[in-house]
Amino acid sequence: MRWHAEKLGQNVEAWGITGLLHDFDYEAHPDEHPKWGMALLATLGWPEEIIKAIGGHADYSGIPRDTLMAKYLYACDELSGFVTAVTYVRPSRSIFEVEVRSVLKKLKMAAFAAGVNRDDVHRGAEEIGVPLEQHIENVIEAMRGNAEELGLSGIST
Repeated sequence: MRWHAEKLGQNVEAWGITGLLHDFDYEAHPDEHPKWGMALLATLGWPEEIIKAIGGHADYSGIPRDTLMAKYLYACDELSGFVTAVTYVRPSRSIFEVEVRSVLKKLKMAAFAAGVNRDDVHRGAEEIGVPLEQHIENVIEAMRGNAEELGLSGIST
């Protein structure tokens, strides 16, 4: 999210915290996610733009994605998890060895990272108006910039 915000001239800190917070309530309140988290953030005085973006990342919430932040959160959510899964199956576990074509190939394999909604991945790219291949490339590049922090810089062999 921070990478995209910087490229788009948006508030990098707001986008970054939105990306970090969007699923914070999922494990404790999966049946109420994201509404439970949104309500808590509202009581704590978080900005409405962040709260709405968090709500909009879940199609079932019915909250429209009417800001760039909301659209990019949705577009990056499933895809970043998928790219992480692709990285984990590499022998090196390094994001630096992941290529767009590998991600596209794995997207066609329903059994691979089966919990990732492929329709959301495609719809996310459409909503931000970026071809899927380019969106994947951007997400890989963004994740490479934070590989160490994400635990995706690889393992020593």
